[in-house]
Amino acid sequence: MPPLPLIEPNTALFLDFDGTLADLAPRPELVQVEPELVGTLHRLYDRLDGALAIVSGRPIIELDHFLQPLLLPAAGVHGAELRTAGAQIEMKPAPGLEPLIPPLEALVRRHPGLRLERKSVAVAIHYREAPELEGLVRAAVTDVLRHAIGLEGMPGKMVVEIKPAGINKGDAIAAFMNMPPFAGRGPVFAGDDVTDEAGFAVVRKLGGVGVLVGQRETMATVSVTGPAALRCWLHRSARAFDGTPAPDERPAVSDPQRDLEGDSL
Repeated sequence: MPPLPLIEPNTALFLDFDGTLADLAPRPELVQVEPELVGTLHRLYDRLDGALAIVSGRPIIELDHFLQPLLLPAAGVHGAELRTAGAQIEMKPAPGLEPLIPPLEALVRRHPGLRLERKSVAVAIHYREAPELEGLVRAAVTDVLRHAIGLEGMPGKMVVEIKPAGINKGDAIAAFMNMPPFAGRGPVFAGDDVTDEAGFAVVRKLGGVGVLVGQRETMATVSVTGPAALRCWLHRSARAFDGTPAPDERPAVSDPQRDLEGDSL
């Protein structure tokens, strides 16, 4: 399959953060950002006339911390938070979330391998350090949501999150695509988690490109092997805009469906 093409001037670029721009870490606060990445994102933002947004499960304030001094357009908490260029963060309400916290805190106290993460309008239970507790975590989230209104559970990589119902990364991307400077461009979205599938579906519907970071069944149209390969693609694209491409840095790209078929042989 041909290599993932470099980013073009008419691209609307959407990027997940954890597992995509940055390698996953045992705990969210331990994530490290490659030093060159911030400069590359800044150059791409300029070359794309501002049509670059981060679309993440993290709150926008955390994204700003990791990518400082950049303040990029962003969708945080899977789209519950939205910020366009130069604007304040708009936040969807999460009524009824607070009463769910005490039983989840009690669960985490009973199982030290679990971690409770409070977000602006969501809460997540991470079980990366105790993967054997996945069933227990899912059951606990189902139980606390039994009588909740306007909230829903969403599983991800070693995490289950409770967030406002009816929001996802696909809707966030669609909202950006209706605004300048994103409107009228070809969307490209890169992500790694099952929570990114809604985004892949939207960009495919709009005739764009979904880039899966990793290998699994997906709605994405191409894949790269991991965050390092995705960053390599971003660096090469930025250098190409500047007229200094580095052809030896071409990332490994594949057809996710073909890879899955090959794995089943």
